[in-house]
Amino acid sequence: MIRWIPGSEDLFIAIFSNGTALIMDRERDDQSFIIPEASSWEKSEFHAVRPHRSSKYNPVSFWKVSERGLTDIAFAPDGVHLAITGVDGQLRIIDYRNERLTDIFCSYYGKLSCVDWSPDGRYILTGGEDDLVTLWSFNEKKMVARCQGHKSWVTGVAFDRWRCDAETYRFGSVGEDCNLVLWDFSYSALQKPKHPRTTIPTTSTAQSLPPPTIAPVAATTAEPPVSAIIPSPTFPNQMERKKSLRNHRLFRGFSSSDSNTNSSNPLFSTSSGNGSSFNRFRKRSSRSSNIFNNTGNDYHDEVLSGDAFQQHAPVMHPVVKKSQAAILLPTTVRTIHSDPCLSLTFKENTLITTDRRGKIRTWGRPQG
Repeated sequence: MIRWIPGSEDLFIAIFSNGTALIMDRERDDQSFIIPEASSWEKSEFHAVRPHRSSKYNPVSFWKVSERGLTDIAFAPDGVHLAITGVDGQLRIIDYRNERLTDIFCSYYGKLSCVDWSPDGRYILTGGEDDLVTLWSFNEKKMVARCQGHKSWVTGVAFDRWRCDAETYRFGSVGEDCNLVLWDFSYSALQKPKHPRTTIPTTSTAQSLPPPTIAPVAATTAEPPVSAIIPSPTFPNQMERKKSLRNHRLFRGFSSSDSNTNSSNPLFSTSSGNGSSFNRFRKRSSRSSNIFNNTGNDYHDEVLSGDAFQQHAPVMHPVVKKSQAAILLPTTVRTIHSDPCLSLTFKENTLITTDRRGKIRTWGRPQG
């Protein structure tokens, strides 16, 4: 799976079945490299290194994301955050600019196979082996609803960017049951859970890790097992953190959603200080195209200790029980292929679907 880095003509990211991701530059030559072992618990959860100091060779950066395979990746509209799904059933949210894992969500059961962002960046869709489409709130850091309508694994999800507004979001999904399912999400359309969730303060995994002497509790038969098992290391008083991309020239002129800004779309905002932005991104030669090189004032070093380290540790969000999840029912269910479906794409006037046999079909939009 490959995605272009938003705002760049040369950089792209590729994910692999061994749980790694590579940021590559199409202008560079490839060269082998050796990845050092993770030296801390934080790096074992998400390990980002830059193998080459020279700007001539790929990869630009190497990410160790999971011990198991990665299945899909999608950038948020802000061009900074990205969502990655994996065979381990986890949805990971990564701050690309700082190369930092921020949040981890888990599926109800089995692997997650597909992911997409809403046009305004407020919601995330996932689908997988639990036969469910799951809707997550990026701003509130929680699951919003489970969408029940498929009879087999969900293989593709997508928001309909031409049918989303401030009140209602249209999205669709396809699966191995050969069905196309359309959904209209609004809070008034949700079926309330049988047993509402109690409010539990969300803490980072650095704060919520159990003592090493306590064995993990086995899952009961009423609920499926959680695929992620969190290690229980000891934390040093000070942890050295790699240099951030926050001050790099590529990112001057826009800010992410976690910083103060007056722009509704940080990707296209400009900075009066240096006049640089993604609108003015210029193609550089291989000599100067390394956005990770350590020259000038492109980076600043940080040392995290105590509470500061806990604030930067990724947050593991617990799995919501079936009886505590809101339910969204579909508006349309249609069998569209004779073979299991693979993907769904919305266009302004049509829908495009693919199946496992390699067929590509174009559909007219349904009325309404």
